[in-house]
Amino acid sequence: MDQSEALRRLAEAIAGEICLAETDPGAVMKRWRERFQISQKHLAKHLSVSPSVISDYESGRRKSPRVETIRRFVEGLIEMDAENGSRVAMALEKLVTPEIASDAILDSREFGVPVPARLLIKHLGCKVLTHEGLLDRDIYGYTALDSVKAIVALTPQQLLRLYGGTTQRAAILTNVSTGRSPMVAIKASQIGTSSAVKPAVVVLQGVKELDPLAIRIAESIHLPLCTSSHASAEDLIRSLRAFNPHVE
Repeated sequence: MDQSEALRRLAEAIAGEICLAETDPGAVMKRWRERFQISQKHLAKHLSVSPSVISDYESGRRKSPRVETIRRFVEGLIEMDAENGSRVAMALEKLVTPEIASDAILDSREFGVPVPARLLIKHLGCKVLTHEGLLDRDIYGYTALDSVKAIVALTPQQLLRLYGGTTQRAAILTNVSTGRSPMVAIKASQIGTSSAVKPAVVVLQGVKELDPLAIRIAESIHLPLCTSSHASAEDLIRSLRAFNPHVE
């Protein structure tokens, strides 16, 4: 899939999420704008509108944005990101590629609001092994993978694409034996990128004997690494789905 096709799929995914958010599309617009790390002021300037227009949509003062408004909004995000090397879009594209085997993905969720990673880690009862101070950073969701199925079903290139595509999200990796392989893949996914493309936090489930190399890699790339005490992937997924960022 070439870059233009990947960008088209990404734009469709963003626009579709906004259109389907019947109760509060403005909150979805705000979340995507923040994921692209673009201020209201700069986006308004790019779209040749007043900053109050962006603010009104995001706050809900303007209801039900028109299709044309959503199109301009999404195109604006992607165009402004392109001016900065498409750093965010390149990471997000990896989440909408059709080449990833769906049975390797156990669960994937977007939060309605930015959530400090620490809240999710606390809810899951994880042990933090590295860079605990970085857990105060916001995440926007998580992707849970069956590591065994991912290794069997996906090519090395697809693994790199998937691990690298969880930026600003938690990567939940189940059925892990030592943690070495996924951490090596995450490290490798950064090769050739202009900036670090990696998950905001990694949770390993099923670890029997953690490989010291996994910890060294996490430390070297400034990545919070945690282990889950859940006995099975099913238990962990149930706990993930029970997480309510609004009440934690």
